[in-house]
Amino acid sequence: MAEMKMVPIHPDFKMDDMTDKLIKLYQAKGFGVMSSKIGDTVSITFSKDNDGIKKIVGLAKEITANFTISNNGGDAVLMINFTDAEWTGKIIGMVVGWFLCFIPFFIAVYGAVQQSGLPKSITNDVRMLASGGNVPFVT
Repeated sequence: MAEMKMVPIHPDFKMDDMTDKLIKLYQAKGFGVMSSKIGDTVSITFSKDNDGIKKIVGLAKEITANFTISNNGGDAVLMINFTDAEWTGKIIGMVVGWFLCFIPFFIAVYGAVQQSGLPKSITNDVRMLASGGNVPFVT
């Protein structure tokens, strides 16, 4: 399920600085982060708990965010396109939980709620960084 968000940016916005800070922020939160740059587009994949039993029961979180700068009539906008979200484990956990016992079902529902909130969390962090804010201290 693809989702697109747009963040207004100022004219002297530096994509590389923002993506570097975003990567460091999510690494501090325990995410595995992989990034690549193709032309003017930066693609970052965020993943957490994406192995073993956590993936099977639906607790894994993974999403890819593609960042592109667009100038619409002089106003610069950072477009964030979210793709490749991890939903397979959540579906498996819900189906198994529904037919066998409800514990995997509730775990998968919890994982689905966490996964669905990931684009909003990333967008909020990008808004903060794009407005010139610093990376918050993560414990």
